[in-house]
Amino acid sequence: MLQVNGKKVMVLALAGMFGFGIAGMSMTNVAEAAIKPAYEDGTHNQYSHRMSEEDRVHRQNVLSLKYQKRHSELTEKEFDKKMKEEQKRHDRVVREIKDDYNHHNHYRH
Repeated sequence: MLQVNGKKVMVLALAGMFGFGIAGMSMTNVAEAAIKPAYEDGTHNQYSHRMSEEDRVHRQNVLSLKYQKRHSELTEKEFDKKMKEEQKRHDRVVREIKDDYNHHNHYRH
């Protein structure tokens, strides 16, 4: 008949649990690295980050112009002129970002 040593079984069980625990922790770190975005705003590459920043700046500029108009710091004519200038600036920057993206050497696997 087979005799079982309780201490050996306990040591083997603990070793197995530690092994699975360490493997699980290392896999969690790999999974977190894959999910974690490269930039604070949640984007994963420099072009998305630049577009996100430009959208934020554009929104801020438009809100500033609306505030100035609402508080009678700008006339309707001045407001329209500045809004057109802001839209042209925004379109130019977005076009530059897209051009940079299109000229980037994309690696295909």
